[in-house]
Amino acid sequence: MLPPFRLVRPSRLEDALDALGEDSSAYCGGTELLLGMRAGLHRPDALVDVKRLDELAGVALDGETLVIGARETHMDLAVQPLVTEHLPMFARVEHKVGNARVRAQGSVAGNLCFAEPKSDVGTALIAYGASVTLVAAGDQRREVTVQDFIVGPYYAEKEPEELVLDVRVPVPTPGTRAVYLKYQIMERPTLGVALVEDRDAGRTRLVVGAVGEIPAVWDVDAPGDLDPDAVAAEVDPTPDLTGSERYKRHVTAVYVRRAVEALSKVGAR
Repeated sequence: MLPPFRLVRPSRLEDALDALGEDSSAYCGGTELLLGMRAGLHRPDALVDVKRLDELAGVALDGETLVIGARETHMDLAVQPLVTEHLPMFARVEHKVGNARVRAQGSVAGNLCFAEPKSDVGTALIAYGASVTLVAAGDQRREVTVQDFIVGPYYAEKEPEELVLDVRVPVPTPGTRAVYLKYQIMERPTLGVALVEDRDAGRTRLVVGAVGEIPAVWDVDAPGDLDPDAVAAEVDPTPDLTGSERYKRHVTAVYVRRAVEALSKVGAR
């Protein structure tokens, strides 16, 4: 059973921000939040429903940045034209997040704020160099990279009175190639590998997620500079029902190697 709480349903951003604080939580899809509340892990006095806030909706180009509204769902982003055009790897990731209920109900910002260690979304967005915009009462705003936003398991770099407004992703150059490979035994992934190569800029980013508490990042000049065995030795796996530390290191090396091979076969963007 859910513990008792008040439901606040503001229609203005200002009212939502005024309602947020130590004893309240923003609520959109609730796919993770309500599970935590049912388990007794989180007991807010109030839930602030942000589904009616227009400022958190939509996907648009802002110069060389793709701006994704915080309350956009995984299912909508998987087929959103601007996302499929500029971030095809991310669209494919969103198409396979969780299950049908999670994809239809869960929001991109909710996923990042929950900071589930086995999230596909955070891993992919870090590979693209994405950031989140946080806003507090008085229109106080700050931008944090997704890499810095995901601080630890179930802990994000967000103050209780702050709300994620949007996710901002630099538009990849025409020479960018990206792949995401996932190894999954149970409902959540055991390993997620995102690899993005910007050939125009001469840089490549590898992100390994799900295997440990937070995504691990490697920046190199080219995919060929990556040593899968060295990457596997550097990750910090969390042993669980999906595998021991040794097994997860082995799987990491295998999938990093596969990602490098797969990248050579995909088209730009």
